[in-house]
Formats: sequence, C-alpha cells, structure tokens
Amino acid sequence: MNRAALPLVVIATLAGTAHAADSTGDLPRLELRPTGALLAAEDDVLGDEEKKPASDDGSVLPEEEVKAGGTVLGDSVGGATGFVFKQGFYTQSDLGGFFVIGNGLGSPTGFTIAATCPDGSAGGGKPCNPVPWSQLQPFIGLSVGYDITQWLGVQVSYGTGFVANAAVYPDSIENPRDYGLTTLNVAVVGSFYVLDRLAIMGKLMGGGAFISPEPAPDEPTIGGNAGFGVGVRYATLLPDVFVGIDGNVMVAFIPDSAGSMVIIPGVSFAPVIKYVF
Repeated sequence: MNRAALPLVVIATLAGTAHAADSTGDLPRLELRPTGALLAAEDDVLGDEEKKPASDDGSVLPEEEVKAGGTVLGDSVGGATGFVFKQGFYTQSDLGGFFVIGNGLGSPTGFTIAATCPDGSAGGGKPCNPVPWSQLQPFIGLSVGYDITQWLGVQVSYGTGFVANAAVYPDSIENPRDYGLTTLNVAVVGSFYVLDRLAIMGKLMGGGAFISPEPAPDEPTIGGNAGFGVGVRYATLLPDVFVGIDGNVMVAFIPDSAGSMVIIPGVSFAPVIKYVF
C-alpha cells in the first residue's frame, strides 16, 4: 500500500467505529473481575463480622474476656481459682490448753496445799488453800460432725482436759489435786463468713462428764456439763481442709454423796484442723 494513503485508512476506520457506536448506543467497556485471593479475603472479613455478637439495634457488641471454664462456670466458682466450699461430713482435731477456775475466784472447788493447812507444809498435807485457777495443762479433743448448710452444722465431740494443783474437795490428804476431766458432748455450730474464706464460729454444747481419779474417796465421778464456744475458721486452698482456733467455756456438775452437786467451771483453747469428706 502507498505510505501516503495510510493515514486516510486509519481515519476512515475510526470514523466507521464512531458511526457504529452512534447507531447502537453501546460503547465497548473494560470489565475488571476480582481474583480468587480477593474473594477469599472478602469472605473472611464478612465471616468475622457475622460472628461478632450484635445488640438489639444491630450494632456490634465489644468482645468480653471469658474466664477459665467459660463465662457461667467462671462466675459461679470465682474465676480461674475454681474455689468452692465443700460441705458434708467432717472430722476435727483439737490440741491445746485447759484449766479450771478455782475457789480463789469464787468457784466451789479448787484447793491446794500450803504450810497453813492442817498437818500441811510446803511439800504435803491437806489441800485447804484456795487457788484462783489450776495450772495450765493439755487439752485433747476429737469431733465428728455434719454441715447442714454453710452456716449451720451439728457435731459430736470427745475431749479431755487435765487439771493440776486444784483439788475438788479440801481438808483431806486423800483428795487428789491432779485429775482429768473428760466430756462427751453434742453441739450445734453456727458459722458467719466475714470474708470469702474467713468465718466466725459459735457453738452451744452439752453432754456428759467424767472425773478420773475420783475427787475424794467414795465420791461419784460421773455427771454432766454444758457450755459454749467461739472461734474462727479459715478455708485453705489445701483441698477440703479448714484451720482455726477455738475457745470454750464449760461447767461440769458432778453429784456428791451428800446429795448436792459439785460445780467445776473450766476453760479450754486449741488450734483446730477440720477435714471435710
């Protein structure tokens, strides 16, 4: 083809294309199609938005921290610790101190020897000198019980407190100044939790009492007792174990051969270890 005629051919071709567009009303368009990677990314974004919780008005709620074990379990047992008070049958041990209130503080019992006593001296004779209290001696106790609720329980306890240098009866060299006072009690126990794991405890108790050896020749050794106690309990993270300390005040009443009653007031205190089965 002649080079001089090439421009004319190009112009004619463009003119024909323009005329065809005017007659049909359509122009050729460039269509962009998204790639597979873009579509996958869009699905991920939409999927995340659909998974987010929405409120009643359709807005997306902020995400919340979920505690260990799930939201419901975490709220019910205190979050990640999972600490729950265990209740039921339990056993409890006590090992502490004991003394009785003597005649020197108004008790009808509690006498020791002195040089002023009949046939007495600093080392022997008849007990006639009033003492305010007996010498401090060990107290040993064991209890079994049942927690009816977290606040109320019942228990049966067995304990022995030892008395030194405080005779029940005066004026006889045969009356022992040292003896053991054993009790077997039933108690109602109440607990009030002032903190999550710390409780103040109180109890009312009563039952039988036994003195050994006999307080005087041919005198009864079996009677009863009643009293109350206060203490604290701490629920440890050691499974099913509580620790604490108790203080108890009791009065033992033992009949005598004359038909009256001998009153022996006593005080015990002891650290406590409680295990719930």
